[in-house]
Amino acid sequence: MDVIISADLRPELTLWMAEEEPLETASAAVRACAVGNGLGVERATRLQVVVEELLREARGREKVGTDGEIRVGVVVDGSSIRVAISDARLPLTAAEARHLPSRRLLSLGFVDGLHVGYLGADGNRATCEMRLGAPERERVGDEILGEDGPDAPTGLGDDLVIRLMEESDIVGLIRCIFRCYGYTYPDLSFYDERSVRRLLRSGLLRSVVASTSEGEIIGHCALVLDGPDDAVPEAGKMIVDPRFRGHHLAERMAQVRNDIALGLGLAGVYCDCVTNHVGSQRAALQRDAVEVGLLIGITPASLTMAGLPNPDGGRRSLLAMYNTCVPVLGAEISLPAHLVEVVGPIADELGIARSISSVVVEPSAANSVHQVVVQPWTDGTAMLTVEKVGRDLVDRLTDDLEGFYGFDLANIILDLPAHDPATAWAATAVERLGFSFCAWLPEAMGSSDTLRLQRVSDRVIDFSTILCARPAGEAIRDFAIAEWDRISHLVAR
Repeated sequence: MDVIISADLRPELTLWMAEEEPLETASAAVRACAVGNGLGVERATRLQVVVEELLREARGREKVGTDGEIRVGVVVDGSSIRVAISDARLPLTAAEARHLPSRRLLSLGFVDGLHVGYLGADGNRATCEMRLGAPERERVGDEILGEDGPDAPTGLGDDLVIRLMEESDIVGLIRCIFRCYGYTYPDLSFYDERSVRRLLRSGLLRSVVASTSEGEIIGHCALVLDGPDDAVPEAGKMIVDPRFRGHHLAERMAQVRNDIALGLGLAGVYCDCVTNHVGSQRAALQRDAVEVGLLIGITPASLTMAGLPNPDGGRRSLLAMYNTCVPVLGAEISLPAHLVEVVGPIADELGIARSISSVVVEPSAANSVHQVVVQPWTDGTAMLTVEKVGRDLVDRLTDDLEGFYGFDLANIILDLPAHDPATAWAATAVERLGFSFCAWLPEAMGSSDTLRLQRVSDRVIDFSTILCARPAGEAIRDFAIAEWDRISHLVAR
């Protein structure tokens, strides 16, 4: 298990701690690196405290021979700073990791994310994370536009420019986000000029904006890549100033964004569309996207959109949509029998050749390979990505779930490699842990399709206003909800 620090991002700082080196030396260096990259002094000090504790825990583990060196690596992307501490000492058990003193610091809010685990031959690794950027309320100066806000003056919407975003547009984007969402937009890094600039410069954010002839930013969308080799990035961050709705800005920006994806030679893009209105779904349909799943209750009820209905019946859901960019090669995938009748028609509509086997084959490998990312500070989710299915999968996921209790997570997403012959077995086996169908994403895991499952908490969910733009969306919505209901009753027994 591991909270990944992408190998595609250059480390800002790398330290090798000898046995006699004072812990304060490394933790102070991490703090200085964090401050230099825009983390506030108080939060950087809290990060320093956690790093020092993690170093203390690593040094306290038994070593063999003289191999007591501890490695510290710091990576900064546009939205967060992550510190990984690795050692080749006595392997940690899952139970030991859950009861380390550093977990107490996490529960007190010293850092935004923390995971400590054993990586087999790679030893132990602890990774803590702090998000960069926070709302700067005194800078924005605009008012949130309510549902009764005025439309743009007649004729103003006819002279709009759709173009690639430049760094000089960042402040205008922040103001646009505020007018649309106030301070409820879930990605807080988008309120911070320095964070957005980092993302643009790293190439992990490929943004398109709509601007007036005077240069005011009144719309935005982007491709969001996990790394330079991401073959299926997210098409998201769609924001339209409420005064300019009805001018087809979402569709026009999405077309430019899709042209970028085609230019990059991506296999496809996916987007998670809101369901309190169907505007973003219609924009996706115009680029031949297909509904591939539903993320149930993934959005906090506190998220509000100016100028649009904001039902308060509970957490809201997102409709997953996918479109291909280049021809996708045929492949054989493994899915449980009850998913074949759902995924097959989706593949046909996308024009993707898939031979689907529902034969339950137990894993040949004893050990699973999977990664863990916890994001309690954004939308209360955890992401579990299984790269190889092993016979220990259920036991390892059980350990993960026990470790998540302190986070009070709303949703846990589990991605399985559909090309693995044991995935039909795995998807059925994890039903007892509460995981049900979420989505199917072609080519999203390297050269493999992703079968995405979801474990939804017992929070109040608004099922009454999940709007879909066409019957195919309603069908996938109804299926995902029915599967969630079936699994909920299965676990309750």
